[in-house]
Amino acid sequence: MKKIFTFLIVVMAIGMTMTAQSPVRWRTSVTMTSPTEGEITIKALISDGWHLYGLEMPQGGPKATRFDFSDSQGIVIEGKIQPSESPIEQMDPLFGKKLSWWDRNVTFTQRFTLKERKDARVKVSISYMSCNGGSCTPPRTESITTTIPEYNPSQLQRNNK
Repeated sequence: MKKIFTFLIVVMAIGMTMTAQSPVRWRTSVTMTSPTEGEITIKALISDGWHLYGLEMPQGGPKATRFDFSDSQGIVIEGKIQPSESPIEQMDPLFGKKLSWWDRNVTFTQRFTLKERKDARVKVSISYMSCNGGSCTPPRTESITTTIPEYNPSQLQRNNK
């Protein structure tokens, strides 16, 4: 009985480890481009063999990648989020639809205006789904909170070199 219990614990631990790992990891940073304007940079680190679905998906397709900044404080989001490159568009045999995705690391940029410095922060909730051509992860939502740095023109110049 003790061996069966130990075996079940080991199997559950392995299962939890496997479900905790995601083929897509996220990194964020915030840069002030002026005393009142800035950019949020969100990088998707996509594991080899996997892809992250695009920002627009057809009805009945997989979950589109979405960025929600509504819980941020002291900022106003300006315009739409911009990917660093266009996604691949192809017929997906898993869903039987023409879909868009990124199959390598991609960076998204979102502009904002700082309205109130006190307690200002960026909180982004990222909803997404990824597949590897044979299976898909369940839709996930991850939240990341980042502070807003002071405007530093010399830092901006270093970043542009």
